[in-house]
Amino acid sequence: MSIDLINLAKSAAKKEITADDFETKFFEGWRLEGESGVLAKDSKNIADCLYVIFDLAERYTSHPDRESYELDERALRAELEKALKNHGFL
Repeated sequence: MSIDLINLAKSAAKKEITADDFETKFFEGWRLEGESGVLAKDSKNIADCLYVIFDLAERYTSHPDRESYELDERALRAELEKALKNHGFL
């Protein structure tokens, strides 16, 4: 269920998992849910939140030589928390 992806983002925001683990697990889950059709069944709120989270995961990099639009671990956690709060999941 896509709520599992939301819960994964919560774990990352709360520092329960590393940003690298979040990135890997999020994209694995996204791919599996997309292939199975689960993503298409989400409520609008879950879908909207997941699209924001997808963008954040895409912009995350652990490499210290980042572009201005890329996020480090600290910024990723802060933006995940903001997105989750904006959509009522925190």
